[in-house]
Amino acid sequence: MAPHAALRTISSHAALLELADGDPFVRWGIPDPLYGRVLANDGAVAVERIGRRGRGLWVFPHSGGGAAQIRALLEQLRGRVAELGTAGISLPQEYADQLAETFDLGSGGEWDWMWTTQDPPSIPQEEALVVLDDSADAAELAALATAHSPTGEGDPGTGRTRLWLGIRSAGGELLAAGAMQSLENGVPHLAGIVTHTDHRGLGLGRAVTAGLTRAALAEHGVCTLGMYSANPSARAIYTALGYRTAYAWHSRTLA
Repeated sequence: MAPHAALRTISSHAALLELADGDPFVRWGIPDPLYGRVLANDGAVAVERIGRRGRGLWVFPHSGGGAAQIRALLEQLRGRVAELGTAGISLPQEYADQLAETFDLGSGGEWDWMWTTQDPPSIPQEEALVVLDDSADAAELAALATAHSPTGEGDPGTGRTRLWLGIRSAGGELLAAGAMQSLENGVPHLAGIVTHTDHRGLGLGRAVTAGLTRAALAEHGVCTLGMYSANPSARAIYTALGYRTAYAWHSRTLA
């Protein structure tokens, strides 16, 4: 087999966005200016990311590339993950086999990165939304998440959330809540959306999401969110509110 051509470095966000043909994840999900290395072959690109879980790589196709280009790029990266300090790799779910064939992998998950630039339809329950305080309401928000959505990532009380919206019962009990946070580039990102189990199916989570989305669009013109892929009810809500999936990610740590 012929040796792979050397990887080339993409040095600016504008160049990466052009390479990816205006991809919405590149436009709004990757910081500008870039804060890590970006390496590309003729049909796939790896973007270094630095997050709460350490250093990782986004790997995705460009310019019509597919499985062959993804596999070639992963093979070239295999000898560089120690140099890069890479703890994990995320790539589109359809290329999971290429990742497993190239690296020894640890744990991970499947999730969707979604975005919208359009105002959601009006939701009747939005008029019941109240603004919550990240500090004063932290214990109540944490208790709601722990009891009814333990995988949520709203992180109340940490200062990561710019806006909390919720819905209370007539007696003051918190029935639903959600957070608007920021990606590294300042783009609004929704997190920690949770509804009390006994009150699901009433549109409360939809109203919280719509309210947060409306606030994000008024401020920044775009709103993003991440959701676990195996959650069709959440996907139906987000899609109905105007969200589209940029990538369904397969994320794994490196063993």
